Amino acid sequence: MNQDAAATLGFLRQRRRAHRSPQQRSDRFTGLYTVGLYTAIGAWAGFQALRQGPARGGSAVWLTGGGLARVATVALVLGLLASLRYATWQGPVVFTAAEVQFLLASPLPRAELVRARLGRGLLVGAAAGAALGLAVFVLLEAELAVPAWPLLAAALAGTAAFGVLAAALGWLVESSAATARGVLLASPLVLAVAVAAWLGGAAAVGADPWSGPWGWAAGPLVAAAGGRDPGWPLQAALLAAVTFVAVVAAWRTAGRVTLEELERRAGTRAGLGASLYMADPRGAALLRRQAVGGLVGVRRLALRHPRRRWLALPWRDGLSLLRAPGRVGWALVLCGSGMLAVALVPGRRLLAAGAVVVAYLGAARLVEPLRGEADQPDASRQLPWRWGDLLLLHTATPILVLTAIGLAATAALALAGLVPVGALGMAAAACLPVAAVLVWSAAIAGQRGRLGLDQFLTASAMGELAGPVYLLRWFATGPLVALASLLGPILALQSAAGRPLPHAQAAAATNAAALLVTALAVQGAWLRSRHPPD
Repeated sequence: MNQDAAATLGFLRQRRRAHRSPQQRSDRFTGLYTVGLYTAIGAWAGFQALRQGPARGGSAVWLTGGGLARVATVALVLGLLASLRYATWQGPVVFTAAEVQFLLASPLPRAELVRARLGRGLLVGAAAGAALGLAVFVLLEAELAVPAWPLLAAALAGTAAFGVLAAALGWLVESSAATARGVLLASPLVLAVAVAAWLGGAAAVGADPWSGPWGWAAGPLVAAAGGRDPGWPLQAALLAAVTFVAVVAAWRTAGRVTLEELERRAGTRAGLGASLYMADPRGAALLRRQAVGGLVGVRRLALRHPRRRWLALPWRDGLSLLRAPGRVGWALVLCGSGMLAVALVPGRRLLAAGAVVVAYLGAARLVEPLRGEADQPDASRQLPWRWGDLLLLHTATPILVLTAIGLAATAALALAGLVPVGALGMAAAACLPVAAVLVWSAAIAGQRGRLGLDQFLTASAMGELAGPVYLLRWFATGPLVALASLLGPILALQSAAGRPLPHAQAAAATNAAALLVTALAVQGAWLRSRHPPD
């Protein structure tokens, strides 16, 4: 950077600093002070609540015996994947539209302007990692009662360095379209690595701390918590070296990004802010999908046209899934994870409820055409079906796809020995009705359209307490319907799992089937009676 450009940038920083009013500085300080205060209060309250609770020696033994290494490794892998996927459409360096048009388009060194934002993004990554480390420290110290200062140092240093690494890698993804495309395509492989790290057992406990930067960040924490990890000094050195290399690489490539890419991300940021301000998560999801779609492209596939009229909508939905196979992949990952969790620990009711919610999220990925229909209900008037019949036709293809996923996951679990031979037929027979319940639960939530002004007015009229509860119920309708429909059959089967008598198990299976059929009948009748949203 020459002397004239340095002087210009210095003048720009001075003008920005002078333009900030004392009120803006006070608001910024107040915000930081409030966040710090509530973080300290929450950490102290959580620590006291956990410390005063009953002793749980089994959990302490599990944590120090390898459970902490597995949990930390999987959590850091998933966190890094989330940050890199976020960098494919936003990232640590984002400008506003005005800054792109007037500041970056001016004859100033773009690399220096980007480095100012990149430094801020690295600090944000370090702060986010340190906040995560502080939460982990509170939980572990209350549970294990180990020496506090070594545990605090390991928790804060490891996660803060990992946060800086994630931010630096995020910029490398943001500044390269090819790298961003590779991240999107490699995401299922990373999820498979996370599942292998979780299910690896004793072999994974020894390999997790050496599996990559996520393991290197977890190694010192495991050692400070009382676990066995003699190689933690080398792991900390490796994490520091990799973080330094990533930061240097990001700093040197600050001028590689194009102005068009920054402008595209600035427009996405403006739309994202508007969607979040209006509490419109679907609008934010559509913006993300549009931004990511420009990287992976659209697959031009074709299906043979159906001969019967009522097959037109299932045909169109199937074509939509072929052109966006990522939705099927996420449904496979989510539903397969839920089934795997239930198969590994079949007697936990809370785990079963969580598996239902995760499977619902997978089913919700498949009903995107139905949501598009609800966004523009006027278009459905050109079709020869009532709105309720239209909804049921839109759910035919997702139900078949989810049933195929369930059958494939059941076969895989049976080959792994996690499903008894006697229960294999019942599990396979339950795939279709369970898939229908999950898809229809997603359809019940999706057919309402977007959250509009009428809902906000209703919530504001209900008061400070009932209003947020009303909005929360709006967003949680789908998972709650899925839980209400599937928890009854699940509890009926779990209650008979410990009874060796065949007639008791047969009666439980009959009761579960009756509850499932009843839920399907109620959901189907409710969907068929719906009218287009206003």
